Amino acid sequence: MAARWEHVDWIKRTWYLPETKNQRDHVIHLSDFALQQIEALSSLRELDRGGSSVPWLFPTKSGTGHLCVKSFGKQLADRQRTEADRLQNRTKQTDSLALQGGRWVAHDLRRTAATMMARSGVPTDVIDECLNHKLRSKVSRVYIKDRRLQEQIVAFDRLGSMITDLVSGDESRKSVVVPIRAAA
Repeated sequence: MAARWEHVDWIKRTWYLPETKNQRDHVIHLSDFALQQIEALSSLRELDRGGSSVPWLFPTKSGTGHLCVKSFGKQLADRQRTEADRLQNRTKQTDSLALQGGRWVAHDLRRTAATMMARSGVPTDVIDECLNHKLRSKVSRVYIKDRRLQEQIVAFDRLGSMITDLVSGDESRKSVVVPIRAAA
C-alpha cells in the first residue's frame, strides 16, 4: 500500500520495494499484464493541494499519505458483505467481491500467485524469491546471495500470461476461473 511512483521503473519494468517486513529490499519484475495495470493506475494519478502529483500509487483521499493496509482490508471485507450486513456509512458496493468459496483477504492473492507459478513449472526456491521469503536455512542466508533475478522475470512473466488468459475469457481456462459478482 505504501508503493511510491519513484520506485516504478518504466524502462527496466521493475517495481522496487526498499522496505519489506523481512528487512530485505525487493525488486519485482513487471510482466506485460502488471505493466498494463500500473499504466492504468498511473492515468488516475491524483494531485495534492499544491497541484503536484501525489507520490503514492494508492493515496488516501486527502493525498497526504498512502492507503492504510487495515483500511484496504476493511474495504475488501465490506465488498464481500451482503446488502443486509452492510455497515452504516460504508460502501454501497456490497457483494461486488464475494466469491462462492467464501471470504478472502489480500494475502490470499499471494498464495494464489505462488500456486499459479508452481502450476506453470516455476521451482519453489524461485517462487520464494518472487515472494521475498527469507531462505529457510540460516547457513544458506549467509552464503547464498543470488536472488535468481532472471528466473524471477520468467516466473512473473508466466504469472502475467496466465492472468491475462484468465481475464481475456479464454475458454480453455474457464475451468479454473472463479467469477466475481459484478458490482451493483
